[in-house]
Amino acid sequence: MLAGRLDESYSIEVRSAITPLTIAKVTANSAYPFVSPFIATVASGLDISLATIGTAIAISEIVGLSAPLIIRFTGRYRRRPVICTGLLGMALGASIAATSTGPAQFTVGITLLALAKIVFDLGVIAWFTDRVDYIRVGRVIGLIESAWAIGLFTGVVLMGLLTGLTSWRWGYVLAIVAMALMAAVLRERLPDEPARPAAVAGGHAFFFHLGPAWWVIAATLALTASAQAMFVTFGKWLQDDFDFSDTKLAAVIFGLGGFELLASLGSAGFADRWGKQRSTMHAAAAMIPAVGGLAFVHSHLVPGLALLALFIVAFEFAIVSTVSLSNGLVPSNPSAGLGMMVSGATLGRAVMAPIATSAFTGHGMWLPAALGAGCAAVTLLCHLRYRATRVM
Repeated sequence: MLAGRLDESYSIEVRSAITPLTIAKVTANSAYPFVSPFIATVASGLDISLATIGTAIAISEIVGLSAPLIIRFTGRYRRRPVICTGLLGMALGASIAATSTGPAQFTVGITLLALAKIVFDLGVIAWFTDRVDYIRVGRVIGLIESAWAIGLFTGVVLMGLLTGLTSWRWGYVLAIVAMALMAAVLRERLPDEPARPAAVAGGHAFFFHLGPAWWVIAATLALTASAQAMFVTFGKWLQDDFDFSDTKLAAVIFGLGGFELLASLGSAGFADRWGKQRSTMHAAAAMIPAVGGLAFVHSHLVPGLALLALFIVAFEFAIVSTVSLSNGLVPSNPSAGLGMMVSGATLGRAVMAPIATSAFTGHGMWLPAALGAGCAAVTLLCHLRYRATRVM
């Protein structure tokens, strides 16, 4: 499968692990974003408002600020137990969400799910960066991050179809079973390794010594804020403006996931060749007219969906390239730059979730789309600034 896309310059260990780890990420990436496109269905099931769900999502995203601390804590443990613990923690969080009877319990569930996903994701990427040098890591990350797109057009679609037939709670149950199963598979198949040192040399300083690389963190915050403006509103937009059912929405997600997969694989093929930052900048530039155009044509289904698809393709290319770029922000400690990038990404999503849902409730789809275009423009400007500091 994916191993065939890596040549023999990559170790046998890396090539044998990339497929099961990517499948595990598919299960995780199905459970994590499920609530966003089906936000109206979940809100209705819990008998709460769209804005309340938006606040719950924002609270769950705030835990992403702990990513650098999670890296420092988990860095002293073997990667395999960290990865499996993250998956099982996600399953527990999804279980709490699925059995919730009100917004408080649901918030606790998706917050635990989000926290455990950080543990899982950082464990997976660290497992590969331990074994692949920075020059070639973009291809590996592009391949494993195809799990986001695959999770969208397989896992989220299946969860959505099950939601349409039963309820959103059973959608979560499907993801819970899949994550628990993959945790068991990885425990048996992923190579073990010695315990890691208790601390990483120089790790205490990277918070304050990123220098110009803070522009990349700021760009990532704006990038994910732009995407969140769309992710938490497009499902409600299709349901309210065009009377889409949960089943029709699942079909749209299937199509969008296919476009995302193309973008992920494209990043795997070109990020190392074009340069990780240049790839991110080109993709961010494409996001601006896509989502900006949606603000003007949101009342028309076909052009609106076409622009949404273009936006998602560009975002996926940008975020996968950004993950690769972050591994070089702190050359002496690649995980440190990754942790700060994750913090910036989750903060962007947390800030935008309640803003976008409230904007949609009060003004319709044009305002979240305009917010998405503005944030994409900020992303590009931050990267231009970072590029300028590197050549000065």
